[in-house]
Amino acid sequence: MLQNELILIGGGGHCVSCIDVIESQDHFKIVGVVDVAKKVGQEVQGYQVVGTDEELEKFVRTGKFFVVTIGHVGKINRRIAVFEKLEHLSARVAVVQSPLAYVSRKAVLG
Repeated sequence: MLQNELILIGGGGHCVSCIDVIESQDHFKIVGVVDVAKKVGQEVQGYQVVGTDEELEKFVRTGKFFVVTIGHVGKINRRIAVFEKLEHLSARVAVVQSPLAYVSRKAVLG
C-alpha cells in the first residue's frame, strides 16, 4: 500500500501515543517530528526531530501530511494555534484513527 509521508508536530507523550497508532497501520510513513529548537536533532521513538514550528511553511511546501501531536493537558491554546496555522498554510492534515477506537452508545457527537 502507498504510504503518505507524515510529519508530527509536538514530540511529547501524546506524540508517542500517536506514533503507536500510526505504526499499527499502513497508511502513513512518519518522516519526522517538529518540536522546540532545543530538541532538533534528537529522536522521539526513533523518529528525528527535524525542525520547529517556525519552519512549518517550509515543510508544508514539501507536500507531506501533518498531525498535531501536541497534548492538551491544562491549556489547548498552543494546539489550536498550530492547527490554525496549518489551515492558513493549506497544509495536508491527516486523520489518524486507531483500528481499536470505538464510540460509546451513550456518546453524543456534535
